[in-house]
Amino acid sequence: MKCQKVIEETWEILRLLGINERRLRLKWISASEGAAFAEEIHNFVQLLKTLGEKPEYTIEN
Repeated sequence: MKCQKVIEETWEILRLLGINERRLRLKWISASEGAAFAEEIHNFVQLLKTLGEKPEYTIEN
C-alpha cells in the first residue's frame, strides 16, 4: 500500500533527525469502530506524553 510506504519513509526521516519514530503511527480502523478509534487516540496521546517534548535538532548543510 502506498500509505504504508510513505509512513515507512517518514519513519526513516524521523530516525535521521533523531526523533523517535513512535511519534508517528499508522493504524487502520473502520469508520464503524468509533470506540476503537477513541481508544487508539487515547493510547497514542498517553505515549506522546511519556515521550515528552520533541528533541532539539539541527540540520547542517
